[in-house]
Amino acid sequence: MKKTLILFGVAGLFAACSSPTKEIATQPVSIDQAINEQLTYGSAFDVDSNEYKTIAIGNQTWFAENLRTEKLNDGTEITNVTENEVWADNQKPQLSAYNNEMPVSAYGLLYNYKAIEGGNLCPEGWRVPTDEDWDALAKTLGGNEIAATALKTNVMWKEGNATNESGFSALPSGFRERDGRFHVMGEYSLWWSQTPRIDKVNDLLDTQNGMYYSIDKNTNINHSHIARSVGLSVRCVK
Repeated sequence: MKKTLILFGVAGLFAACSSPTKEIATQPVSIDQAINEQLTYGSAFDVDSNEYKTIAIGNQTWFAENLRTEKLNDGTEITNVTENEVWADNQKPQLSAYNNEMPVSAYGLLYNYKAIEGGNLCPEGWRVPTDEDWDALAKTLGGNEIAATALKTNVMWKEGNATNESGFSALPSGFRERDGRFHVMGEYSLWWSQTPRIDKVNDLLDTQNGMYYSIDKNTNINHSHIARSVGLSVRCVK
């Protein structure tokens, strides 16, 4: 699966399928259903006054749920886009709920790259994780090949390898494709990385694609790049 994600990273996950991916309706789930009740969680708030559970993992502290703010931390509104044709032409920070079903549950919201690249999406004192942050998380949990098992909540995944030993409580929240369609809720979690992608061929910043991390039914964490115009989940770290 890791190889498949890399193959479709630029073109958009599943965009090359011969038939449309079946959309999965959202299933409401609260964060209290998703967490590991044997662990102790902290809390944090965003600029919208949404409260989040937080969890210490190694030397890092992470949000234990996906971001759902509708503003940057300076109070600037992020446009909630429901129309597919508008989503595809995203030259500014945009967000959406999966299948445009607001209000959101513990799955959080999906953001385009414009929403994260300015560095002020997460609350003050927190940041969108870099590749270094994600790699440190994986190392704490035993390495990329097995870490996903400890990240996934015990509920809502269709199949496979979930203990939530870390308390990270990852839900399979899916993503929004460049054309505005929603895919793979119940099967994948995909999160942006703050680290810019450098085109290794000419050693220049890739302005069309961003880095991301994902998990699925398997035990490993995937890392690749994807079009900046897709909508992915966001976690915050400090």
